[in-house]
This record gives sequence, C-alpha cells and structure tokens, in this order.
Amino acid sequence: MTKYFTITGISILLFLSITGCLGSDCSQDIEDQNMAIVRHMHAEVAKKNMAIFDEYLSTDYIRHCQAMPPDLQEMRGTKQFIGFVTDFYTNTAPDLKETIELMMADDDKVAYVLKMTGTQSGTMGQLPASGKQFELTNMVIHRFEEGKIAETWVSWDNVAMLSQLGFLPPPPPSSLPITGDPADR
Repeated sequence: MTKYFTITGISILLFLSITGCLGSDCSQDIEDQNMAIVRHMHAEVAKKNMAIFDEYLSTDYIRHCQAMPPDLQEMRGTKQFIGFVTDFYTNTAPDLKETIELMMADDDKVAYVLKMTGTQSGTMGQLPASGKQFELTNMVIHRFEEGKIAETWVSWDNVAMLSQLGFLPPPPPSSLPITGDPADR
C-alpha cells in the first residue's frame, strides 16, 4: 500500500513539474495566460474578427452590465452577446477604437480599464445616429473557466455617454447644487 501511494505521489509531482504547475508559479502562469487571451481577443475584435468569441467564450457565457437597457443587462449564452457586439462595431460605431489602459489578474479573474472612442454613426438600440464622437471608460472583469471566459461584469457611465451623444443634456448650471463656503457667494 505504501508503494502505491509513493508511486502515485511521484507521478503527480512529475505531472505537475512537466506542466509547469509546481508551486505558486502555476497560478501566475494561468493569470498571465488569461491576460494574454484578453489582449488577443481585443486585438482580433479591433480587426472586426467576431469569430474570436467562439474560441474564447464558454458556451454558457454570462455578461452583466447595469448600464444597458433591461433586456440586455444580463446576456446568457454567446449568440445574443456576439450579435450585440457585432452590431455595435459594424453599425453603431464602425470607427471604434479600444485601448486597454490597466490590467491585472487574480486567480481566475482578469480586471481591466478599457477606454473606447468612436463616432455614433449608426443607430444604438432605439436611438438614431447622432454623428457625434464619444469617449467612454469601461471597467471590465472576466471570470475564466478552463481557459475560456465564463462570465463578464462591465461597468460604465451611461449618463456620460448619452450626454456626449446629445441624447441626455446635462442639467442647466442654475440647477446644480451650490458647494463651497457660503461667504464666497
């Protein structure tokens, strides 16, 4: 019985050393691989290669974004998500540019700040094309399972984007709250 456990233990250590997952280096390797996947995916999407999602999204993919219309706040599966992204990149803002400004990984999650710039030259949901440019900062977190993105959380300032596009004017200056020292007024 002792021989069995010794041989099994040696086999496991040999496997881990061959796969490079011996000690704490394994989690760092996986984190680096996941960040490389995110960078590669964004590079391919910039080329309008939406087929990349079939390679990197799990079949039971879920996307959460509170800034979206109610029917798009939680997308389940890849079909709706790929349709949404394809429409946005080819119709809504065909000149869209993305820049990953900061990225970090922790275990099975990759978080990053994504700056997007473009011109809304096509419809966006029920909103007509405005012809105006926008700059948007997204906070994105992906959770990975077995080398694929299983779940995504996205947060962005919807009010800022709609204001930039002229669909949501800011309040007039007289209605803004007064701040500072009352003696200065």
